[in-house]
Amino acid sequence: MTDTTHTHTTTVVTLPVNGRDSRDGVATLTQIVDATGGNTVHIVTIDERAAECYGIQQPVSVVGGLVRTRGRWSPTAYRDRAHLLDGGGLVYFLPNASSRVRAVRALLRWWFVVTHRARDGADPRHLDPCQESPASRRWLLA
Repeated sequence: MTDTTHTHTTTVVTLPVNGRDSRDGVATLTQIVDATGGNTVHIVTIDERAAECYGIQQPVSVVGGLVRTRGRWSPTAYRDRAHLLDGGGLVYFLPNASSRVRAVRALLRWWFVVTHRARDGADPRHLDPCQESPASRRWLLA
């Protein structure tokens, strides 16, 4: 199953991952409407520079999805949307962010944490952003 199974694409937006300057890379948000629930989801992919800037190993393309909820952005970290839909693979629900850019940065920072904790021997399946320290959660959403 691919990221676009049972969906149709409507809009694509490109955002610099660090404010207005694209020298640290860009994220592409592909807006889809999920036919299973009718929700609008923004699938987030990153370029090679963004991956390098955030210490994420390539070839990583999809880093998660964003959903707009009550005026805030809800980021969910996954490598393939099928993992969210069928329960396989790593899926992390991150704290809501006030803007799309902050939500994208939260996804990138979370994958940085996952990558480095896995190198230190932690099992990525047991990581939970809600169990991180308050300072770490603030850093995720900065």
